[in-house]
Amino acid sequence: MGYHIKVDVDDCMSSGKCVADYPAAFAFDEDELATIKDSSQLSDDDFIRVARNCPSRALIVFDADGVEIPT
Repeated sequence: MGYHIKVDVDDCMSSGKCVADYPAAFAFDEDELATIKDSSQLSDDDFIRVARNCPSRALIVFDADGVEIPT
C-alpha cells in the first residue's frame, strides 16, 4: 500500500458518497465539504474505488512517489 488521497475542495459538491461508503475515512467539515479523517485503513483498491465513485471527481489519488493515478 502506497497510495494516498486528497480532496479538491474547489470541486467537492458535498454528495456524501465518500462519507457514506467509507465513514471511518471521510467526514464533512463545517462547510459540508468532504475531508479525510483517517485513510490509513483503506487499501489501494479502496482509494481507486472511492475516487471513481465521486460524482464531482474531487478525490485525487497519488502513488507513493506523488504521481497522480488516473481514475
